[in-house]
Amino acid sequence: MAADGRRKRNPLIIVLCVLLVIVIGVPLVCIGISFIGRISAESVIPDSFSAYLHIPNPVKLADNVLAHQPLPEILAEPAMASLLPVINQLEESGILQNSLFRFAARGSLDGALLPEERILAVWDAGIVSPFLRFLPSIVGRMTVPNLYYVQAGKLSRFEYRMDDGTVYFIGPYRNLLVIANNQKLFESVLDGTSRDGDIRGAEGKNFTSGNFDIALLVSSASILGNLADSDPAVGQILSQIQLPGLVEAAISFFPDKLDIALTLPLSSQNPAISGLIDRNSTTSALVQLLPDTTQYSTILSAGSLEDLVAAISSVSGPDFDRMLKTADNSSRMLLKVGIEELLFSWTGNELGVFGLEGRPDPVFAVKIGDENKRKEIFDRVFSSFLINENISVILDGTRIPQIRLPGFLDSLLRMMGATIPSPYYTVQNGYLFVSESPENLLSAVSSMRKNAVLPKTAAWKTLSQSGSDQNSFSLFYSLDRSLPFFLKGNTAADAVLKLYRQGLARMSVRNRTAMVTLSVIPGPGKGILAMPGYPLDLGGNAGKEVHGIFSEKKGESRLLLTRGTAALAVDPANNTILEFNDTHPVWNIPAEGIRTGTMADPAAWVVNSQGIVTLVNGNMQPMEGFPLITGCRPSAPPAAFGGKLFLPDGDGSLYTVDARGTISELPLPFREALRAPPGFLRLGGAVYMASYPKSFLGEIWLSSETGEVYPGWPVFVSGIAFGAPLVFTAGTEPNVAFITQAGALSVYDKNGGLLPGFPADIPGVFYVQPVFDGQFLWTVSGDGILYRISLDGTILFQQIPGFSVGEGGSIIAADTDGDKVPEIFVTGDGNLLYGFSRNFISLEGFPLPVWGRPFFGDLNGDRKIECSGVGLDNKLYRWQFK
Repeated sequence: MAADGRRKRNPLIIVLCVLLVIVIGVPLVCIGISFIGRISAESVIPDSFSAYLHIPNPVKLADNVLAHQPLPEILAEPAMASLLPVINQLEESGILQNSLFRFAARGSLDGALLPEERILAVWDAGIVSPFLRFLPSIVGRMTVPNLYYVQAGKLSRFEYRMDDGTVYFIGPYRNLLVIANNQKLFESVLDGTSRDGDIRGAEGKNFTSGNFDIALLVSSASILGNLADSDPAVGQILSQIQLPGLVEAAISFFPDKLDIALTLPLSSQNPAISGLIDRNSTTSALVQLLPDTTQYSTILSAGSLEDLVAAISSVSGPDFDRMLKTADNSSRMLLKVGIEELLFSWTGNELGVFGLEGRPDPVFAVKIGDENKRKEIFDRVFSSFLINENISVILDGTRIPQIRLPGFLDSLLRMMGATIPSPYYTVQNGYLFVSESPENLLSAVSSMRKNAVLPKTAAWKTLSQSGSDQNSFSLFYSLDRSLPFFLKGNTAADAVLKLYRQGLARMSVRNRTAMVTLSVIPGPGKGILAMPGYPLDLGGNAGKEVHGIFSEKKGESRLLLTRGTAALAVDPANNTILEFNDTHPVWNIPAEGIRTGTMADPAAWVVNSQGIVTLVNGNMQPMEGFPLITGCRPSAPPAAFGGKLFLPDGDGSLYTVDARGTISELPLPFREALRAPPGFLRLGGAVYMASYPKSFLGEIWLSSETGEVYPGWPVFVSGIAFGAPLVFTAGTEPNVAFITQAGALSVYDKNGGLLPGFPADIPGVFYVQPVFDGQFLWTVSGDGILYRISLDGTILFQQIPGFSVGEGGSIIAADTDGDKVPEIFVTGDGNLLYGFSRNFISLEGFPLPVWGRPFFGDLNGDRKIECSGVGLDNKLYRWQFK
């Protein structure tokens, strides 16, 4: 019976059992075998390296690099161009989407640069290492150019022989795949002698950083050398610091951020500096007080002010000591108090400086260690005949004292060509804040009271995720306002890091080891990309203005511009240039208010300097009934609104032309010629037209499009101005804004009454009228200061370095990123277009090499805004915002 039972066993069960053993048992056996004789990669790499690299997971590194948003800009750098084909091939191959490859290639990768330019790389195959012994059979069935297999017993290997004579030796060793460019080095790994001359041992290749994508061990000399070259003052300090071990650099990639962490052992024979690095870092309280509008800050909390001065003195030489002694003697003679008591007796262990958006003057901060002593010192100083305290400045209910010299002494110094600042100060939350601008101090104090502080901003939260909050030094920066000392070099690394607009660098010291972290993000905006086929040579003296027109057909558009006596239309779909030729200089503007179903329909007005008007289609072909001889001599460029062309005449008339060819003269109440076309606004079924007949006793008129003047107008303007008034709305009623050449900015309601806070006197000379971004007015002065004005009269500003604006400049508000908050764009006398966010932060990729008035719009219908402008080289440029 037993024998019969055995004969009746189900063969299907036996097959299933065998399959189960194969599916489960074979992988388990492979895993078990992979652990037999397993060694680590660092155990075969000699410690004579000048640089050591460790990648915990190559697949994860590739994923994170490809997902890194600034990658296209990084690869556009000349130094990184060689990586572009590799990245493209990696993306196009789809190998990273192969689950089997991802599983097999997740082992760590280590590499080293050794003397005599020898390279050694080792990949840990992990649980798939048993399959390494089958590589010759697998690769033998494939044809790989320049790859050969050499039979040499235990030293058998692959050789990849490059055309330049370089040979890479490739072969398995236990659970490792070894790659080297030197045969002797390769064979020393396989015979176990590669580390016979080691001193440090395997522990010399350990990394203290936590989660990272790639890490390096490099000599301290290379790190110190690069930093010392970036800034002489930094070089003096670093010359007194020794790094007894290797420097660890760890890099982590995120979609919108890059983290770099350096670990440096510190020592110094300089007692003053040694005393600073002996202190463990503490948490900074000042950073919790920085306003949320802070654009840059530097906080130093390595020691007291006295300790820091002693450290600077120890590296600066005798000149600094003489200057310090002179200051001490002068203070004792004039103020009856020495520097030690004047400054060191009450200050704490934290110093800082920060700048606010739209405010060029910095704010300095000093932690108060002894408030009673500070009050005593200030009372003694202000009671002297040399220094006074002005307490008459009150802003928004806050008294802000000012430190001033007596009038007689200040006048005497000015006669001698010397000036001494008269800063304002305030004490808040245990810190003394000092600035030459009382508005800066008020803004800082208001933010502190409202708890509207930097750590609450999205940028800070992103940047501060890495590193410790216990710091001896921190530097928060925006490249729009400051360039950190470590980015002043010209290396490839400097060029790449400058692509990130904002960053946070911090140094934490513990047990004489410094952890330096740098986190960088692209900043506001996502940059721009040049459109294929541009710049486009226009073949002559191109005009400075570019306009855009669109038909009702999706993606059909034209760019309008001029070239001497020719009106041009560029088709962005194929970069074709279409022309309408005249015998006199022309203007070429969109036919606003006229329906353009296709580019065969009316689309643009072409007007020459003799007043001849032609309505053309999108292909620059005249429409029936045109051209028209109007008989006027234009005194200003034409304007188009509501289906009509408005043409100012030199005799003070204003003519209109419609699509049927009807010419009309508007009944205007003034006879002075317009030197700028009127501005228009349609609001609630009504049309508002603002005009400025330029004269020394000028007037601003607000009328309908038919010339009917609204009640309360005109209003008188003191002084001359350039351009036409801006008519805009901030709600349900129209407003008119106008700035004179001397900087008197007026904002009126619809009845001609001034809004509270206006007129506002803005320093400078102005050649362009303001624009409105939906919340603020913006204008720019002739010396390149960009102003943001609230409708309550509050003014913020920022200097654009090396920039000037004349009559040919322009200012434009355009939403280029779809967040419903327009960006601000400015051109001036040179060939540069600047772009800023509402918070004065420079847009990534700007300035651009165009001038005049560029055009912003979605030309190809892909929902991405483009910028098109003409350069001084008579070429049309076109970029797309990412």
